[in-house]
Amino acid sequence: MSNRAWNYWIAATFLIGGMLVAAFNYFVDPYEVFGHSYLRSGYAVNERYRKVEHLLRADDHHDAYILGSSVMGVFDPDTASRLTGHSFYNLSFLAGTPNEAFDALRALKREGKPIKEVLIGIDFFTFYERPNGVVPWGRAHPAVSGESQAEFFGYYLFASGMMQGATRIAHHFKESPSIFFDVDGTGMYHLYGYDKDRVADSAKYSQAHFQRGAWSGTEVRWIDERFTEFENLCRWLDANNIGAKLFIHPYYQPTLETISEKSYLEFKRRVLKIRPNVVDFSVARDITQNQSWYYDKGHYRGVVADMIMANVF
Repeated sequence: MSNRAWNYWIAATFLIGGMLVAAFNYFVDPYEVFGHSYLRSGYAVNERYRKVEHLLRADDHHDAYILGSSVMGVFDPDTASRLTGHSFYNLSFLAGTPNEAFDALRALKREGKPIKEVLIGIDFFTFYERPNGVVPWGRAHPAVSGESQAEFFGYYLFASGMMQGATRIAHHFKESPSIFFDVDGTGMYHLYGYDKDRVADSAKYSQAHFQRGAWSGTEVRWIDERFTEFENLCRWLDANNIGAKLFIHPYYQPTLETISEKSYLEFKRRVLKIRPNVVDFSVARDITQNQSWYYDKGHYRGVVADMIMANVF
């Protein structure tokens, strides 16, 4: 084979390979940004894009939002709406931070969306973990990040998503979904698989989800910038006359014990210095020491979320 023919063959191989990757990512849509509905929602949905896109395009007239990490995903906005008279939507994100909540709220306000009240859950991990860079499921909506639509969707045409796509296809053919992200409804998620397994064999479920880690009581070096971002969010809420209910989560006791008491007290002190009226549910021992209230070591069940909303509202 001549050098020219070899070069053509290599170029054609790369071109065809790139086209196949783009076609797979577009039609299977592993991160669910292209809007296809012929496959059941999977595990890797980009909530940061999908939820903001829904709020910008839908006819729903929400004026209040539930924000925070995936722990907040079980908070039913219909319950919050009933307790307050506002129309809530669950705008929480997987590993969501106060700064991401701030960015999303500002984007909605720029687009003319009313914001009357917010409910925000505070996780201590977001104040010491440094991000590892933007992952495909965590890329912000262009209205939030400011990047162009072409750059955003071009990224997803070639983003690594083979495993996520295959998982979505497999999930589609399951008899019932293990998890359902109700992005176009309430914004919350439903852990059908967890609920089923917990009821079917509680001992096996406990062994799978509540095994203690090998380390505990670690001294934590908090990131000052995270507290500054939290303070900026609080100031913005006050400046815009937005009613804000903020609280520290009722952490499962073994999870709280992964950091030292000294570190945790410092975290609480710094949060309460910024926002003195933050409600601290981490001291609710009737919850935190009862494994039955939790899905796993990091996430509590919807019944706990209901108790929190009844309290703060």
